Amino acid sequence: MKDIKREMLLFSMYDRTGLQKHFEKLAAEGWMLEDIGNCFIRYRRSEPRRIHFCVSYYYKASAFDPYPTEEEQEFRDLCAHTGWEVAASNGKLLVFYNEREDPIPIETDPALEVDAIHKAMMRSTILANAVCLLPALLGLWLSIGQLVTDPVGWLSRPYGSFSLLCWLVLLLLLGVELGGYFLWRRRALKAAEQGVFYPTPNHFPLQAVGLGVVAIALVGYLIDVLLQSSPLMKLITFVMLGWTALVYLGVNGTRILLKRKGVSRGVNRAATLAVDVALAFGLLAVIVFFTIRAAGSSLLDDSIYLSGDPPLSVSDLADVDLDGYLTRRTGDETVLLGQYEVFQHVDWRRDDPDLALPSLEYTVTEVKLPFLYSWCRDRLYHEDDKYGEKFGYGYKAVDPAPWGAMEAWERVYDDGGRTNRFLLCYGRSIVLIDFGPEWTVRFGPDWAPTPDQMATVGEKLGK
Repeated sequence: MKDIKREMLLFSMYDRTGLQKHFEKLAAEGWMLEDIGNCFIRYRRSEPRRIHFCVSYYYKASAFDPYPTEEEQEFRDLCAHTGWEVAASNGKLLVFYNEREDPIPIETDPALEVDAIHKAMMRSTILANAVCLLPALLGLWLSIGQLVTDPVGWLSRPYGSFSLLCWLVLLLLLGVELGGYFLWRRRALKAAEQGVFYPTPNHFPLQAVGLGVVAIALVGYLIDVLLQSSPLMKLITFVMLGWTALVYLGVNGTRILLKRKGVSRGVNRAATLAVDVALAFGLLAVIVFFTIRAAGSSLLDDSIYLSGDPPLSVSDLADVDLDGYLTRRTGDETVLLGQYEVFQHVDWRRDDPDLALPSLEYTVTEVKLPFLYSWCRDRLYHEDDKYGEKFGYGYKAVDPAPWGAMEAWERVYDDGGRTNRFLLCYGRSIVLIDFGPEWTVRFGPDWAPTPDQMATVGEKLGK
């Protein structure tokens, strides 16, 4: 039977009401509060007992202090005279417990309590959340920008959908935390004028749900990276995860170790900041190192080329030798969408390149959720609208039967000239295929895909 229990700290720092009730509930179940960290709360098994807890705030304290300051110790001693003993502390947050049946409360003036909470919050949580707010807004703005310019591609990339979800959840939690605090403070000040202690709001359920959503999304993202991504993307992902864990352990470990060694607040803060900066620059050095190594090895190439032959090749449509071609196949996939692209072009670096050899480019979008199909089709249909207006071309409907498709369009110029580009809709997939201009050079200006070639496209790419 385990004697130690840990749980994530999902309460707001100023939520004295929620924290007190939670600690009292666990004490009645036989778990006594032992320590409060930045992310976790630790309990020790004990005899179940009904005891009172009081969360208090001492704004002059710091998480870097090796011992309570003289003024803080006087406050602790004063509380001890009325039966209140310190159960745990974390910087400006002090948690007392009292085993008396009807103890004398520590806080007797609600206005002073609100003022103490505000000073503690402004010097810690509010400042930290405000600092996080700017990069969260920037990250969301960049994600939305990518979503607007290339929505189908962005949602088919594991990082795209994951980052968008994370930024949204982070902004929601920051907004609730900051907005909830100032709303509570305004109400608490009004209640204090009447001599009433106003209860703090409980954001625990929202934070738990937000963390759960991000955790599930992270698992899905890692599965996508492991199964679908290139070696370089796998390397970058796990380097970032390892660095995040290293920063957390290194920074917090340094602070806790120096605190236990009795190092002063100033020295501890400076050393912890130095470790943080060193790890940050260390990450930059690692990324630069692997980027340079990748540029001189096959690692970068592997990040472009996916293994396996493409489902449709130029040789399936024309009598050509693929030895004269460069083939590039890329792809991404999420639980929402999958998208891969194939490019086949003549290798102009050969000694005798035949630049009239036909080329082939196509993108296949696999829609996994049916309700997204129409949206993806419309987005791909209108993807080049701004260029179409500038250069005078657009899509016109063509017979989908030869392609084995449900719907089909061909992009043509306003004067009727053809571009050899087609958009084809199948049961689960949407195909954008582009026969390069070399086809008309090699087979004549009136060249068009034959019924056999259209059928081959549908057979190879249609789903």
